[in-house]
Amino acid sequence: MSMNSQAQKLTERGEDALKKKNYDFAVEAFTQATALAPDARRAREGLRKAALKKHEQGGYPGGLAIALFGFPAKLGMFFAGLGKKGNPDGYLNACEKFLRIDPKSKSVNTKLGDCAAAAGYNETACFAYEMAAEADPNDVSALKKLANLLGRTGNIPKALETLNRVVQLSPQDQDALKARKNLAARASLEDTGFATAGSSRDLVRDKNLAGELEKKDRLFQSADDLAAQVADVEKALAGEPANTDLWVKLAEVKQKQKDYDGAIAAMEDAVKKAPDDLMLQFQRDDMRIAKLESTHLDALQAGKNDEAQKIDRELLDVRTVAYRERVKAYPTDLNLRFKLGELLLQRQDLDEAIGQFQHTVKDPKFRSDSQLWLGKAFAAKGQFDLAIRQLEQALEGQTGMSERIKEIRYTLGDVFETHGQPQKAKEQFGMIYESDISFKDVGDRLGKLESADGPGKLSLD
Repeated sequence: MSMNSQAQKLTERGEDALKKKNYDFAVEAFTQATALAPDARRAREGLRKAALKKHEQGGYPGGLAIALFGFPAKLGMFFAGLGKKGNPDGYLNACEKFLRIDPKSKSVNTKLGDCAAAAGYNETACFAYEMAAEADPNDVSALKKLANLLGRTGNIPKALETLNRVVQLSPQDQDALKARKNLAARASLEDTGFATAGSSRDLVRDKNLAGELEKKDRLFQSADDLAAQVADVEKALAGEPANTDLWVKLAEVKQKQKDYDGAIAAMEDAVKKAPDDLMLQFQRDDMRIAKLESTHLDALQAGKNDEAQKIDRELLDVRTVAYRERVKAYPTDLNLRFKLGELLLQRQDLDEAIGQFQHTVKDPKFRSDSQLWLGKAFAAKGQFDLAIRQLEQALEGQTGMSERIKEIRYTLGDVFETHGQPQKAKEQFGMIYESDISFKDVGDRLGKLESADGPGKLSLD
């Protein structure tokens, strides 16, 4: 999609700001350019690069910072999503607001791609799927969506290249194998024209096959499409009731229908057929979690806050059990251990959470965030000296005042204040206040400490 003159000018200004390392200005310029030209890949690439460069300066935000500061953007995505069919540009802009905070987010890049593809913004969709695939190189879902879109828009060589990557990562993926075979045949047909077809009937049959494959693989499917898929899979299962792949396919289609009970039941059948296959168990657990997430959202939308809180607690329990099982199966996977630690800390299972973070803190990728969580856990146990040590170690070698550093300093100030060291608390809160006056309630905390200065002890209410 060609850019209008205003979007072109904003993109050029953003690129110039990138060269000068003025990343804040670059982000704003590219953001305005994408709003004016939603399918301008050059502007979106510049926006993502500027966000990443900005994080390189201050440190990429950790999970806690993303959760805290990404919440307003996620809320904006939710409300924009309610009307995205009529206003896809609004949803795209909401996604980009979150990606300014977490530009590597696989899920939000995927959602950006899905919405762009539905709106016909193919360049943006391709870029978003590429970013999602880059965020998790071992996940084939974004690559399959990218290949599907490339094939539909006529970029057969790139589509085949992408499907080759999918097959390398997932050699047993029948959908990818069939799609690759079909695309190869299509490429041959386009190269040689009618010469390769035995008859006009062969051509019609090839076109019908391509249509069926496209219907099954396209991103947005109607209720009738999904119902037809369920009927097809159930018919196949009648002849192959022990085929776990078919049970999984049935579960996946039912989940798309929002028939979570049916999806879970199908996954239970798959697990019964292959009780030693851990991945089937994990997929079943993910569907249970998806059901609870959907129920939680329904309760919030209906204004049933008490019910939503109850579901939220149940969701936390189910997630914790699921990640305990995954850590048990893959004890060396520190991503799983870190996620389990976060869940345990939310449940106030402090000792078990500390145990998980004591594993992940050994990896430089997780060290700073793990030390932050360890500090919070030790403080919750009243072990303030240990908490202070972890938080001070988390600050070692850190420069600037990124969201993560502000969160660490805020937590450290809170621990100092609770531990009866108001001057040290003031120092931490003061550094945050000097950099970001609007961070949490840091202004109120600092003012309270300053008013309490004197020979008496600090009142901790």
